[in-house]
Amino acid sequence: MNWLLAGAGALALLASSSAKAESADAEQMRAAMKAARWTGPMLASTAETLPKGHLYTEPYFFDVIVHGDHHPGSSGFYQYGLLDNLTVGFQPSFATATNGLDRGMTIGDFKLLSQLRLTHFTPDHQIPTIALVLNEVIPTGKDDRLDPTEEGHGSGAFATELGVNVQHWFLLKNDRLLRARANVLHRIYANSTVEGRSVYGTDATFRGHARPGARTTLIGAVEYSLTNEWVLAFDVEADFASRTRLSRREDGRPTTTSSPASWDIGFAPAVEYNWSPSAGALLGLWIIPKGHSTSASVTPAIAISKFW
Repeated sequence: MNWLLAGAGALALLASSSAKAESADAEQMRAAMKAARWTGPMLASTAETLPKGHLYTEPYFFDVIVHGDHHPGSSGFYQYGLLDNLTVGFQPSFATATNGLDRGMTIGDFKLLSQLRLTHFTPDHQIPTIALVLNEVIPTGKDDRLDPTEEGHGSGAFATELGVNVQHWFLLKNDRLLRARANVLHRIYANSTVEGRSVYGTDATFRGHARPGARTTLIGAVEYSLTNEWVLAFDVEADFASRTRLSRREDGRPTTTSSPASWDIGFAPAVEYNWSPSAGALLGLWIIPKGHSTSASVTPAIAISKFW
């Protein structure tokens, strides 16, 4: 009997020690999370949602450089916490009308955003935060009937995006934080009516329809909290697009042509500086080497984030 009592006591002592260790780890994680400030990496989206009634704004400005040609533009995220686990918002986009900066700006496609959080990371329950994403692309950008010197900045087609965002935190031995994100996003396009010269490479005589190929995007990112204000970030993104199909009638008969499928892999190192717990800025460089049926590009960008 004595040995049974001794064993039970040892087990209770071990359980108590384990609980104290877990509590200490949670307190250490809580302190680190409270001290660190984040803007977010250049490409990967958070899996968190905004507290109910709060706003988040993140305009960013970029210059896509392809074969020496510059394509400056702007986009951003404007979001609202509808519920604690449901965030809605929109993402506008703007770009220069041509390669010349003196030709003004034009609007691109507009995206409606929504995100539903399923799980939530806390220092006491360290499970990844996971969220479901449902977005709708509105074709507000011009895509066809382009002048010979004019560039298009839209697809001309409505599209639905479905995805999953994941985020997790890691406390390192030096008491600094490493935050990791993963995004999976799949976009499905509807048909678009196309007339004349367009973003699909059609000429002035074309009259028909386009069906952009479905696109899958995979993003992985890590952020290292160098100090409470400074963060180093790195993204890797892979895009896969299926064939885009063009259809028209020639001599009274329907004809269909298609572009080849494409893919590319890019990466984006960035530096974040957060001057307060609710405001910060990011400076990054998105580099995409030449992929399959895609051109190489370099995109410097700056973003300014603010939580309201």
